[in-house]
Amino acid sequence: MDILSAKPVPPGAQPSPPVRTPWRPDRDLLRSFLLVSVLIVIIEFVIMVALEPLFKENHRAMAWVDATVLILVCGPAMYYLLVRPMARSLFLKAEADRAVEELQATNLFLRQDAELRIQTQTLERTRADARIEFQARILAVVQQAVVATGRGGAILYWNRYAEWMFGWAEAEVLNQTLAKVTGFTAEAARAGLGGVGAVKGWTGEVRALRRDGGNFPAYLTCSPIWRNDGSVAGFVYTFMDITDRKAAELAIRDSEEKYSTVVENSPTGVFIYKDGKIVFGNQRFFQMVGRSMRELCDMHLADLVHSEDWPTVSAVWGRRIGGEVATRDSEYRIIHSSGEARWLSGRTALIRYAGETALLGNIQDITERHKAEEALRDSREALHRLSAKLMSAQETERRRVAQELHDSLGQSLSAVKFMVEQALDDQEARGVPEGSGMSLRAVVPVIQGAVEEVRRISMALRPTTLDDLGLLATIAWFTREFHTTYPHMTVERIIEVEEFEIPDPFKTNVFRILQEAMNNAAKYSRATHIMVALRQVLGDLQLIIADNGVGFDPAQVRVSPSATGGGYGLVSMRERTELFGGSLIITSSAEAGTMILARWPLPEDPI
Repeated sequence: MDILSAKPVPPGAQPSPPVRTPWRPDRDLLRSFLLVSVLIVIIEFVIMVALEPLFKENHRAMAWVDATVLILVCGPAMYYLLVRPMARSLFLKAEADRAVEELQATNLFLRQDAELRIQTQTLERTRADARIEFQARILAVVQQAVVATGRGGAILYWNRYAEWMFGWAEAEVLNQTLAKVTGFTAEAARAGLGGVGAVKGWTGEVRALRRDGGNFPAYLTCSPIWRNDGSVAGFVYTFMDITDRKAAELAIRDSEEKYSTVVENSPTGVFIYKDGKIVFGNQRFFQMVGRSMRELCDMHLADLVHSEDWPTVSAVWGRRIGGEVATRDSEYRIIHSSGEARWLSGRTALIRYAGETALLGNIQDITERHKAEEALRDSREALHRLSAKLMSAQETERRRVAQELHDSLGQSLSAVKFMVEQALDDQEARGVPEGSGMSLRAVVPVIQGAVEEVRRISMALRPTTLDDLGLLATIAWFTREFHTTYPHMTVERIIEVEEFEIPDPFKTNVFRILQEAMNNAAKYSRATHIMVALRQVLGDLQLIIADNGVGFDPAQVRVSPSATGGGYGLVSMRERTELFGGSLIITSSAEAGTMILARWPLPEDPI
């Protein structure tokens, strides 16, 4: 088969299988075969004739020589005259068959490629039609008015949202000018809305007119439609009703004005802190720090806050930026531009400023309050010192008076008693009648009573046991004497400390508070039971005096000590308690009676 005879398969036809023609011997090959055969016969005949005389009897050897000569002579002849031409013919036929198959495959590929091109073009047209239909649907449902006009301004397309926005149907506005339908002003037309000269597009806010005569603010975009040759074919306009946005902008503007008015006229300082600097502040804040915004922009906050307070402020504000909520105001000092250290108090809140985390602070100047507090604290300290001196002087005077009563008046009365008893003994020794000394003997009990009264007054002023035996022995003595004086009241004594655990400066105050509380209970409470406890709890020395009496209103006595004719004893107890850093708690009710709790923090080494 000739390769050039293969014809391409027409598109749409089924390809036929490759045709293989049967092999036919070539004339040259037949001629070579016959020539070789004749040559072999001739050579064989010549050899047989030549060898016959030589090998008359040895036929085997003759056969070997005959075969060898025949192979040596006929082999090359057969190769060049028969085998080689035959192999070449077979090779050329195989090449021809392979070329025919390749041509048929190429023809099939070309046909399939043509079909694929046709299918691709059909698919592209289908996709283009679908895309156009999809775009038309989008324009129909998009929430913006879309209008297309020719270069002269005549309306060519008007979507459904435009019908809703302006009140005109598409059939009513086709071939009408956009300015006539929407009522744009001449200024808007000169800006490019009419389509004349608007070759670069235009965006802006306009006032649009509805069919019913109402107008509304709209955001308009105008884009030219270009032809392939670069000329303008028309324009596409999109309208967005921005009535709500305008109302929101107005509300925001009003809110900003109110905010600015409130912030700028706030009596407190308002600032925003970010990245170690103050980025905003109101006028009051600038007055507090004595610097302008330009000066603060070049300053780090560490240069504004007092060096002693900056570590605390930095740590607190760092926790605020980390998300911790402020639970109370913080106080710190700043360095005013005049060099004066001024106290500020305020809180900070976490906000977003310029897209980053920042702190909004609200502060007020408390310098004058701090000065007043320092003056009040100094006054209280001076009052405490004066009260301590007065109490010390009072105790000293009581000790002196008690000692004078004991040493002077007590001894004098004891001497008088001794002298009277001595006189009575002398009369008895001289044999004086018994009745003559009766009046003098009656004086002895009176003198003894006076001695005991002096001793009682002396002990009341300053128990000698307090200095000689200690507080615990004095409490035991005082409770026994109290029960003797008021037998209708039972006294329960609970002592859970040792004498060495009580500092010496505390002992006098503890006894005086106990004395005042029990005397008040005896006078006003109408109680039948009183409990006295002295214990050490969590490092504090606690004195508790509780009764089951009628109670009173501690708030009323605290407001006006003289309102009930008393209350100064409670004031004295409070002062004695606070003198050494302690506290006094008084609870009282008609059902539970009265309880007085005085506690002092003990030093680590009471001794």
